[in-house]
Amino acid sequence: MAIINGTNGNDTLNGTNDNDLINGLAGDDILNGNGGYDTLDGGTGDDTFYTGSDTYVLATGGGGKDKFVYEITNGLIAITDFGGIGKGSNPSSAVIAEVDSLQFTGSEQLAARNLQLTQNGNNLEISFEGMGSPNVVLQNFALENLDNLAQVGNILFDGQTNITDSFDVFNANSTQNTIFNKNTVTFLNDLNNNVNGFDNSDDVINGQGGDDIIDGKSGNDILRGGTGNNTLYGGAGDDYLSVDSLGGSYSSSDPTSNNLLFGGDGNDTLFAFDASGNNTLNGGAGDDTFYTGLGESGNYNILATGGGGKDKFVYEANISTGTITITDFGGIGKGSNLSAEVIGELDTLQFTGSEQLSARNLLLTRNGNNLEISFERDFGSTVVLQNFVLENLDNLAQVGNILFDGQTSITDSFDVFDANSTRSTIFNLNTVTFLNDLSNNVNGFDNSDDVINSQGGNDIIDGLSGNDLLRGGAGNDTLIGGIGDDVLLDNSDSDLTGNNLLNGDDGNDSLSTSGSLVGYYVIGYKFSGYASGNNTLNGGVGNDTLSANFSTGNNLLNGDDGNDVLSASGYWDYDFLTVFYPPSGNNTLNGGAGNDSLDVDYSIGDNLLNGDDGNDYLSASGTQDESRFNIPSGNNTLNGGAGNDSLYIEYSAGNNLLFGGDDNDLLSAVGALGNNTLDGGNGNDILVGGSGNDTLYGGAGTDIFAFNSYNQGINTISDFNATNELIQVSASGFGGRLSTPSLQKSQFTIGASATTSAQRFIYDSTTGGLFFDRDGSAAGFTQVKFAQLSAGLSLTENNFVLVY
Repeated sequence: MAIINGTNGNDTLNGTNDNDLINGLAGDDILNGNGGYDTLDGGTGDDTFYTGSDTYVLATGGGGKDKFVYEITNGLIAITDFGGIGKGSNPSSAVIAEVDSLQFTGSEQLAARNLQLTQNGNNLEISFEGMGSPNVVLQNFALENLDNLAQVGNILFDGQTNITDSFDVFNANSTQNTIFNKNTVTFLNDLNNNVNGFDNSDDVINGQGGDDIIDGKSGNDILRGGTGNNTLYGGAGDDYLSVDSLGGSYSSSDPTSNNLLFGGDGNDTLFAFDASGNNTLNGGAGDDTFYTGLGESGNYNILATGGGGKDKFVYEANISTGTITITDFGGIGKGSNLSAEVIGELDTLQFTGSEQLSARNLLLTRNGNNLEISFERDFGSTVVLQNFVLENLDNLAQVGNILFDGQTSITDSFDVFDANSTRSTIFNLNTVTFLNDLSNNVNGFDNSDDVINSQGGNDIIDGLSGNDLLRGGAGNDTLIGGIGDDVLLDNSDSDLTGNNLLNGDDGNDSLSTSGSLVGYYVIGYKFSGYASGNNTLNGGVGNDTLSANFSTGNNLLNGDDGNDVLSASGYWDYDFLTVFYPPSGNNTLNGGAGNDSLDVDYSIGDNLLNGDDGNDYLSASGTQDESRFNIPSGNNTLNGGAGNDSLYIEYSAGNNLLFGGDDNDLLSAVGALGNNTLDGGNGNDILVGGSGNDTLYGGAGTDIFAFNSYNQGINTISDFNATNELIQVSASGFGGRLSTPSLQKSQFTIGASATTSAQRFIYDSTTGGLFFDRDGSAAGFTQVKFAQLSAGLSLTENNFVLVY
């Protein structure tokens, strides 16, 4: 750190780009921080501070009329002894002699109308709407001591060379009901204020603490709520009303307060972005714009009324859940020839903040008299249009209801069937289409990437060729992808009970009838519901993904040819609490030819998994994590089929059957509590028993039977061949000073018990029992039977292999 000291005269002191300590001492000094984390002390005299490109500055004026210059590129400036005006409009000469000033430069946004003052404990934070978190902090300074009078004051805004009476501040105990001056910025105090602006005046009024009622009266006003439950009336004129907890990026608004905003006559702008309370916004007459978005956690609501005119509702996505309800949304209506009256009242929704807010991901759901608007893979927030029917929402070529993320003008990005339409083909190529509640039989177009969304009814939707996205709705739907890489979904919250048929056909398709598990802040996930229908999913030729997760139905999944992924699983996680969602249906998963993955993990149903040809992965497992167990209890059958397959039922409680089939397979029941049967079939297989009393059949070939510990049940090896087959033992799991890779001759014996302290494994050739003794002494460790073999085998130490 560089230490730079001035003299008792008028000095100009320049810091380095690193961290500096600059002491001006006496005199009227100029201190330039230049860069880094600097500490600047002016000392006595009228000093001027330039912070340059500093990241952080701790500044002390040290007495006198000091000036602190803040440029748009600066970081945070903390001032330890800022001299304010104080209360009242006639400061004494002693106060004037010590009044300090802040000069903001570098952007037109550094103006009084954008100024935001926030009391944070003993400190006053100064920022500007849209300019980021606090720019300047006045330490141990009360809001009522900051002010600008006609000739003297504390703040020079961008472009100013002289102080003007550009803002006023209420004293802390003031209960006045009118602001001081017309066309001026005013900051209230922390009381529950009931304050009016002036008629025919462009007032800027900023609430602080308390439950404030602010009426701007006529004129183009800016009204901002602070902490508390506020009521803002814009009155006649084009007003800006905000309870935005970020204020465009930073503000004093309380994100959990319940506010009322009334725009009144005129083209008003109402901000309630990130305002997580239950807020009510009413635009009144005129073409109003609403900026809405929900808080970062919890479930909060915004009730918005346009109030006539061409209103625009801007919704910015974030990670919360909640509802924005619009009471009087003006839709397109049916048909493509709009009247002037309809166009004059046509409202728009602008979705911003995420590429997922696109027409392709748009979900429209009729719920009673209301239309719910959401997006696939969003975080659960919903826009509700009250008393609004689906057929009245549409986008035409130049005019429409929805602007998606990144759009500045309406495009014909989605079509809606009229309520009584029975047409058999969608309207346009490569377009999003929403059907009606009838039982439709609808085709897309060949060589077109269609998005077709079912509503109510038992629909048959054929995408034909192209990479299509087909979504089922309420009812028993049939979705046919056709040629191409298609996505078929029948898992909306409105269709968890339907019995649906999904056919992917040729291409690499993704098919899902899963229940709902969506992202949720803090605990990781929110579970919306099980799918209870009995669904059939056919992948067709290609590398397909088929999902029937979180289901209580009995589903059939057929992968067909290709390397497919089939899943009918549940979910488990641990974060503050255990989350376990087990599916209970009895599912059948057929992999077909190819190297397939079949998964029914965390299921409590009795499932059948057939790998068929190829090197397949089959799993019906649970989880053990430290002391937490989430163990599925179904009795599953896993058939590997031809190929080198891997079959897992680890950490399960059911009595499962595993058949490896042809070729060299791995069958594992590690941690499984049930009495399982593992049959390797033809080939050189590896069979790993579990914690129950399992039966292991190696079948034809040279097999390995693996044991991880001596205390995990008694497994029966029904066809062990002592000539060439092996018993694999975990040296760390068994203990007894075993070492890899071979068992020593002295560590094995045939008989009823160990006869030396070196012996660890004892085979009773009379009964076929296989025992382990950790110390070879009956007085110490009592031998434990961990396997049952046939009697009379010619077993030796060479039949054992040790792994870590």
